[in-house]
Amino acid sequence: MITIDSLTVRYGPQTVLDNLTMHLSERSVHGLVGVNGAGKTTLFDTFFGLVTPDSGSITRSGHPLRRSEIAYLESETFFYDGMTGRDLLDLTAHYNPSSDPAVYVRVFGLPVDRPVAGWSAGMKRKLALTVTLMQQKPLLLLDEPFNGLDMESLHAARQLILRRREAGATVIVSSHLLETLSPLCDDIHLLDNGRIATVYRREEYPRAANELEELFHRHYLTRLSDKPS
Repeated sequence: MITIDSLTVRYGPQTVLDNLTMHLSERSVHGLVGVNGAGKTTLFDTFFGLVTPDSGSITRSGHPLRRSEIAYLESETFFYDGMTGRDLLDLTAHYNPSSDPAVYVRVFGLPVDRPVAGWSAGMKRKLALTVTLMQQKPLLLLDEPFNGLDMESLHAARQLILRRREAGATVIVSSHLLETLSPLCDDIHLLDNGRIATVYRREEYPRAANELEELFHRHYLTRLSDKPS
């Protein structure tokens, strides 16, 4: 069990995560959904040790979670100039010898012998996702992994993520779109105002769609009212 206990993160006067608590079963895919700015990336950064919480803890099986246990796909990805896709995949495979990059290259159609600097945004995203999924870590954090992917690639990405779950990994996937998460996740956690507002099980996903639409509409109206006239 991965437990997030009373986690609070503040940036100056702003509370981004507010006494947040989650209990996540292992060997599962958990969705994290919320409007832009809800705190999804901050939560992932805290998992990975990039942000130090003001209070609270994250544990796995009762022990503090270590960065060495995590593979993290950030929402923005960067690659060294001149590096080819093959360079990066060979390096990743060197440290993860049980992973086969050929599967990902074939499924995603990656142009591995070309410098990554010339790739499209969607291809770069598929490469970053590949590097993350190849890492043999017990916990995978995927922050908006489907951004820039076409429908065929989105379906392929879901299947590859499910393979990692079947191999024993725990996966947390964030998105602001419920429809990208519902075919994939064992449950979906709604993050709103720095807290988990609701946890939806599979049978509750139809209800989740209506509630999320109302939430997003409310946030949109709030932003409109905050704009100067």
